[in-house]
Amino acid sequence: MDEQPYLTFRGLQSESDHALLLDINLASRGADNLPGKVTLQDIANALAHMDGFTPQQGILIASLQDAPGIPIGYSRLGWYSSNADTRLYYQVSFLRPEYRGRGFWETMVKMNEQRLAETAQQHSSIPQRHFQAWATDRQQDWTQVLENTGYRVVRRFNNMIYDLREVRLDPFPAGFEIRPVRPEHMHAIWEAQKEMNAGLFENVIEDWQEDKFPVWLAAPAHEQRFWQVAWAGDQLAAIVLARIDDRENEGRKHKRGYTEHVFVRPQWRKRGLASALITRSLQVLKEQGMDEAELGVDSENESAAIGLYQKIGYKIASVDTWFRKKFE
Repeated sequence: MDEQPYLTFRGLQSESDHALLLDINLASRGADNLPGKVTLQDIANALAHMDGFTPQQGILIASLQDAPGIPIGYSRLGWYSSNADTRLYYQVSFLRPEYRGRGFWETMVKMNEQRLAETAQQHSSIPQRHFQAWATDRQQDWTQVLENTGYRVVRRFNNMIYDLREVRLDPFPAGFEIRPVRPEHMHAIWEAQKEMNAGLFENVIEDWQEDKFPVWLAAPAHEQRFWQVAWAGDQLAAIVLARIDDRENEGRKHKRGYTEHVFVRPQWRKRGLASALITRSLQVLKEQGMDEAELGVDSENESAAIGLYQKIGYKIASVDTWFRKKFE
């Protein structure tokens, strides 16, 4: 560390700061060689969907103390409950490349923790409280900063890609029926997704309160025509909620779809239902002109999902790492 990292911090002042955040974000992502291009709309969307903070509360912009008019980085803060006993206070942080490796990012992390700890004091007590952050395998500088400030790896997630040039449909098991998704089915699909998320490491309890159903229902990512939903009589048995992000594909110059939210209710597992729905989702994405499909899976998934996906033909393309640090 070749200089003492003295920084000043301020919050988001107005919408005019969005362009500043975008400039820092692009510089930081470029240094990490992250794919895709973030836009002003992406910045606005992120600020409109913050967890537990308003943009004015949850954005911290860092500047050099002797040059307060020249911001060098910013952080976005949030918090959520992953289960009844655990609340997580997280930070997402960006720093211009010319200021890395000099202690500035570590100073930003400590300021973020101070703001998060102040927020935690206003919340009810809970057995487990952790600071949290995450990094892709390309974000080596950020990973080093987290390790330098006491964060430790708690979980890894594999991002897996399927080449859609050849899709093999797995047999569809007897006793089930795939039905077109209708408006009256949406709450049952919501309940299945809620049930699935309850067992996941990255669950967000606050997202699955009943008053959030209209928000979920209005999500622009929903492409019901791509979804594969299997029924056993009048009971929803399994889902695969495929989607295509046209704007992302245009920005990243590829044709990729997603096979997400793969879930079979326990009483209908080990009958080939998951692979049947996944391969049909892949076929739908191929018919839409996609070249590849992506899904993410917990490396410690207890249902042996990674083995299933590899058997179907998915290959691990990258790894995301989640870090935590206990409150002192």
